[in-house]
Formats: sequence, C-alpha cells, structure tokens
Amino acid sequence: MKRFLPLPNSSARARLCAVLGLGALATGAFAADLRVTPGENTLIEARDAARAARRGAPDAPVTVWLGAGDYFLSAPLMLGPEDSGTTYRAAEGATVRLIGARRIAAADFKVVTDDATLARIPAAARGRIVALDLPALGLKHADKLPDVFTDGGGLVDLFIGGRRLPLARYPNGTGTLTMRRVLDNAGGPKDANWRAPTAVTKLAPGAPGGVFEFREEFAAAHGRWSRVLDRGVWLKGYWRVAWQNEAVRVGAIDTVAHTVTLAKPVPGGIGNKYSRPAGSGREAYWLINLLEECDQPGEWCVDFVDRKLYLLPPSPLEGAEILLADSSEPVVRVAGASQLTLRGLTVEGSLGHGIEVKGGEGVLVAGCTVRNVDRYGVVLDGGKNNTVLSCDLYNLGAGGVWLGGGDEKSAPRVAAGHRAVNNHIHHFGQIERVYAPGINCGFTGGGGGGHHVAVGMLVAHNLIHDTPHAGVLFGSWDSTFEFNEVFRYCTVSNDAGAFYSYDIYGRFGGHTLRHNFMHSSDDGDGIYFDHDHPGMTVFGNIAFLQSRGGKRGTSFLYKIGTQAKNPQSIDCRNNIAVQSTLGFAFVSAEPGAGRIENNVVIACKAPSTWREIKDGKETPVAAGYASGANAVYASAIEAGFGDLARHDFHLRPDAKLLRDLPGFTPIPFDQIGLYRDEYRPTLPTDEAVGRFAPITAANDAGLHYDILDRK
Repeated sequence: MKRFLPLPNSSARARLCAVLGLGALATGAFAADLRVTPGENTLIEARDAARAARRGAPDAPVTVWLGAGDYFLSAPLMLGPEDSGTTYRAAEGATVRLIGARRIAAADFKVVTDDATLARIPAAARGRIVALDLPALGLKHADKLPDVFTDGGGLVDLFIGGRRLPLARYPNGTGTLTMRRVLDNAGGPKDANWRAPTAVTKLAPGAPGGVFEFREEFAAAHGRWSRVLDRGVWLKGYWRVAWQNEAVRVGAIDTVAHTVTLAKPVPGGIGNKYSRPAGSGREAYWLINLLEECDQPGEWCVDFVDRKLYLLPPSPLEGAEILLADSSEPVVRVAGASQLTLRGLTVEGSLGHGIEVKGGEGVLVAGCTVRNVDRYGVVLDGGKNNTVLSCDLYNLGAGGVWLGGGDEKSAPRVAAGHRAVNNHIHHFGQIERVYAPGINCGFTGGGGGGHHVAVGMLVAHNLIHDTPHAGVLFGSWDSTFEFNEVFRYCTVSNDAGAFYSYDIYGRFGGHTLRHNFMHSSDDGDGIYFDHDHPGMTVFGNIAFLQSRGGKRGTSFLYKIGTQAKNPQSIDCRNNIAVQSTLGFAFVSAEPGAGRIENNVVIACKAPSTWREIKDGKETPVAAGYASGANAVYASAIEAGFGDLARHDFHLRPDAKLLRDLPGFTPIPFDQIGLYRDEYRPTLPTDEAVGRFAPITAANDAGLHYDILDRK
C-alpha cells in the first residue's frame, strides 16, 4: 500500500513535483515512491523528501527512482541514520551517473601561442597543446605536489570521454628508465646483508634524498629536466624493491657527472635492498607531469608556475565530455544508516573513494558501476552485514572493495559479516600501483606487513583481473574466500599473489580459502602466506600460473613467520598446482599435526618443498610430512583433465587422478566466478575479459626483480 505524507502548502507540493518529477499526488500528500530527474540539487531535494516520507510513515519503505542522466555533485551525497530503509535506484532501463567531478567546456581550453611556452613543448606537439587557466576555476587540488607521495599527490585528475587521461611521462606508455648505479642510498642498510646489515644509515631531519648516476643513453632527457627544476620535476620509481613505488621531487641534476639528487629520502633509501650500496642497475623510474614530455595524445600536466593545465587532446574537444576531479571526498557517503540500498547507479569522478559506507547494518550496494575514482571503488568500514553485490568496479586509482570492521579482541571474536560477492573488479591500481588490491580484507600497510580489523567477511564469486600487484589482500580473522577467479595480477610488481597476506601471529588467523581459480600470472604466486598462517584452511583451489621461469611463481606458499616461537600446522587439501615454477612450499613447526593430502601437481618445474622448524631455523625434510597421498603428473592429459588452454578442469570419469587419489574431491569448477542474478543479468564474455590470453614476452611488463628471499 502506498504511504503518503502531508505537504505544508500547495506551492511546496508543486515545487517538489517539478523538482522530483513525482507522479500522481493525493490531495495534500505525496507517495513514498519518489521519481527524480537530473537538475541542480535534485538529489538533495529527493533525499530530504524521502526523509520526510520516512518521518510520516517510519515502517514504510521509501524508494527514490532516479531518471536517466547525469547528476553532478559539488559535495558528497550524504546519507545517514534518517535515510535508513530507503532505496536509491536507477529507473528501469535508465543509465544514471552520479558524478563528483566538474564539467569543463571545450572552449575553456586555449591553444598555446606564446613563444616561451612553445619553446618548452616537444616539436611534434607545438600548435596542438591547449591550456586551461586554473585560478579562474578556483580549484582546491592544483597546488604544488608533495616532495614524496605514493598516490596521486592530491593533484586534480582529468577524464575525457569516460576514461582517465595519463599524466605526461617519459618514457611514454609503460616504459621505464633504469639507474646505472647508486652513489648515496640516503637511508637503510649500507650493505647487501639485508637480513642483518652491518650498518644502517640514519638521516638527520631535512636531509636530502638519494643520489644515483643515470645512464648515458638517457642524458638528453635529464638535460631537458635540469633546465626546469624551478618548476618542479618529479620522478616516480621502484627505488628499492618492486613493491615500493614513490614519486619524489628532484633536487638537482648534474649533466656533467650524470647524477640525480632526490630532494627528499624515500623509506629504506634508494637502491635494490639485496644489492647495496650500488644497487642492481635495474631499479626502474620514470618522469611524470612535465610539459617538456607532453607529446602523446591524451597526455596532460599541471605547471605550478604558470598555473595552467596543459593538454594534448586525444581527439577534438568539441562535443567531448571533459571532467575534472577536484574533490578528495567520496561521491556517496553513507554513515550510520541501516537497511539502505544503492542499486543500479554509476558512480564516478573523484580523487577519493566512489562509495563509502561507515557503520550501519544491512546496507546493500548492488548492480552499481564505480569507475574513474582515484582511490577505492567501494569501502565498507565498520557496522555489520553490509554488502557489495554484483557491481562492476574498474579504472580505479587504488583498489576495488575495502572491508573493515568487527571486534578481534573480544572472546569470542565478533564478526562484521560484510560481503563482497559477484563483483567484476578489473584494471585497478592505476595510480597506487602496489598494495591496492581488488579486495582488501584486513591488510593496511605496505612491504613488511600491514593490518586493519576485518573479522568474519565473505569474499565470494568475484572476477578480479588486470592489476600491477596483488589480487586480494587479507589479514585479521575468520574470513572466507571462495569461488573467486583472479588472473593477470602482478603484471608489474612481484612478491605478491592472487591471495596475499603478511600478518603477525596473535592478530591473524582462521581464514578459509576454498574453490578459487588463480591463473595467468608469470611473476605472481597463487595463495601466499608471507608470514604466519595459523588456523588456515586451504581446500580445493586451482593455481594455473603459467610461469615462464625465475624464482617467482609458487602456487601455494607458506613461510616461516614467527613459527620458531609460535608453532603452526598446515591444512592444505585437494588443491591443484599447474604450470608453476614451484607447486607447493610448506614450512611448519608442527608438521605432524597438519593435514596435507590429495593435492595435485601438474607440469611444474618442481612439485614441492618441505621445511621443518628446528632450533628456530628451517630444515629441509626430504621425505616431506604429508598426512596422506598427493600426486604429481607431467601433463594435464595424464592426470585426466581436458584442454587447459580453454581452462577445462573437468575430470574425465576414467581419470588417472581419481584412481591415484581416491580421496580427491572434484572441484566444482563451473561454480567459480560470476553468476547471473537480478543485478547482473548477463556475464562478460571470455573474449571481452581476455580470459585465455597467453602470457608472452610481448605483453609482459613485469619488472622480474630477483628477490633473494626464495630458497
């Protein structure tokens, strides 16, 4: 039954009708189903009208139907406890966009004509680059970049035609430069004994950063940059390891000595930590945000002296949608609301998160698209039983879904119970290139570990692919990760996995990883416990890494962590490792207490390693300590599978594997990944996601650092 609420007078009723596009109204009342069309402040008007309806009939659900079009928000759409029980959803068949960026007119850009600026522009781009006057726009995020940063540095972001445009860089594309050698590490160990260095550099406050010698073949580029240091020159690089990526302002460039001095230190100093002090000569870096290197269609930069944004348009600007993000706030912020639903909306255009849900209970984000934001797509922080369901999250500066909440110190622990289910998360980590996963469930920090409270989450049936680093990061307690497909991860950085944890005994454990499919990652691992692994259940997973060599590429990897003080057993059953460098790496201080059985290794360089902790050290165990039978095969056909080029992991009825391992349970492969529901009526095709694309030297951008922590 429709619920109605009296309006104060006829003029107010007429205004709401016009603003919200309401249908028929009862005399002096309006229906609890509100319909709104795009216009200035219409979402705020709709929210306030929905609140009024809730006050008049607290038990009646209220639905705000958003008509097709673009809803520009100058501030986050704020939804709180008074919005509990309300649904915001797109009208049937409507494309509804909530946009946190501001629209810029093509006419606001002016062709660069002054001689001084033209002289700085690459010859091929002269006459083509246009400028946007920043002071005239009153922007908040167009000042000088920080000396050191790992994200976007708080700079505005530019989107044209629905895609994020790249900052000007050298080399173009995904290319990088490499150092010749490091002359001053400016922090961290002074020698290559990284586990127990003989000396560590401690810097005084305000000390400059490292000094390195650049290669002769890059002299011309460094010469260009040396002439504009007063405008600000930033290099971004993997200065120390492949999982640490900072942008740093340049303090000085000596074109005679071929040296670069960084203005500020980076954590741990520069130079590969395994090759101190001179480094390995493979440390990768590139230049960002400089007019002198704006030479590819779509590249842009901000000049902090001229106070202009320069752009080499990717195509004619007339008629194009040009958006400039200048807010670090989420597009939608839900705080303390319960039983609230966001359905079928497209959210985009922010330097912050797309949708942030803090606290509350039973909040549902379903069938939404979040794209072109510079941080996470959706954040569920605190509260309980909130859900991200059947959403598409892509072109993200950081990660896809961030989950946090619960109480890990109570006895028993209290689960938050958040769910990330049936989401397609891809092409993320585009700005924060390390430790910005598809789903973050309890890992906050960087190299060397991290932690935030995330108790009792469910991460299931997600399709996650195309990222420079980890697929899923996890920590804290008691979460379940099941039926997920993760591929093309660690495409640049290594020493991470499809599922990766680095957490410490006593604040981490009890997770279940079941029936996940991980594939197509030459430099990544599968399920990777980089430190402790207490109470973990790893059952029925497939890691088809297609590794091509090197020390990376272990399908299932357990490390020593703190086992010398905190013994931990292993529960690893019914898993399959295919075409990996190493199938399984087991390390346990309680080898006899674990369950390691019915695991399968197919066409791996080595099937498994076994190490036991004795007297605080790892000791190889030649015979292993399996609790039951495991099997090794030279090929998938021999084991009894079909065509792995098409990911056919169905076992033939006469499969040799079933005879060799009668306790093996066939993996329900057809249930892995996305499924159709009312929010996701169709599934992406194999071709659309590139599911079967092989890893080749031509499409592999990995740094392939030789990390010396593998034995």
